Amino acid sequence: MQSLNRVLNFVSNALGAIAMLFLAFLMFGTTLDVAMRAITGSPITGVFEFTELALVMLVFLGAGWAQRDDAHIRVNVLTDKLSPKTRARVVALSWAIGAVGLLILALPSTNEAIYSVSIREFRWGYVKVPIWWTKVSLAVGLWFACIQMAIQSVQTLIFGEPDRKAQAGTGPT
Repeated sequence: MQSLNRVLNFVSNALGAIAMLFLAFLMFGTTLDVAMRAITGSPITGVFEFTELALVMLVFLGAGWAQRDDAHIRVNVLTDKLSPKTRARVVALSWAIGAVGLLILALPSTNEAIYSVSIREFRWGYVKVPIWWTKVSLAVGLWFACIQMAIQSVQTLIFGEPDRKAQAGTGPT
């Protein structure tokens, strides 16, 4: 399991690093675009179109980091009242349902990505922007998140929930 978790962490880090590059573009590109609008009265051509794509990339490629760090929003008012064994089963079931939901999204997304690549899909704005690569990235992100949640479900069912406080260094020493 440790080698599988290392692979998941490596892929999560790679996708997360790519997502952070898109975040950097969002920050610097938007700032520069606003400054140019203030100075010249017109935007930088193409920044708006690439900003839309960067948002998609940021969300779907950065989801692995949120999963790995257990940063997804959760309401645990009911599960906290369960015994550790029952809680682990319920949480494992929840991760499995999440994985199935992502699978339901990943299948048509993959088909759409294949079609988009086959026609070299683009969209018009001020400039012609290819979007096929974002559809491929979206499918990859969905598949990775699906696999990650499925593995989390199995690990939680077998080993129980990890002690997040101890992992974060905030638990008892």
